[in-house]
Amino acid sequence: MVRVMTNVTFSLPERTVKRLRRHAADLGGRKGTISGAVDEAISRYLDSMEPRAGQPTFTAFRGETCVAKAKTLEKLAAALKAEGVDPRSVRIVSSEPLEPVGRVGLRVRTR
Repeated sequence: MVRVMTNVTFSLPERTVKRLRRHAADLGGRKGTISGAVDEAISRYLDSMEPRAGQPTFTAFRGETCVAKAKTLEKLAAALKAEGVDPRSVRIVSSEPLEPVGRVGLRVRTR
């Protein structure tokens, strides 16, 4: 597998750069050590931001505007309450289809 590298320029605080270079020197200071560390850190960050399979995320929309987002309905309800948003005034969308819930009702008539 050929790995294509692309140059990207970004700014970091001086303190972070010093720590990064110190860490690279501790690892032997070989060529590509800093790039490898930055690549791994960014990859881990992006992986943590993507929803995992089997773990849906729930998003509340008012019109086309995202009002809140959470990993569980309970956390979404708490976020909506903190924002002062009535849950009945938003449309809640799941990132994955949910299993249907079967409900049974019983009516009793008295004669």
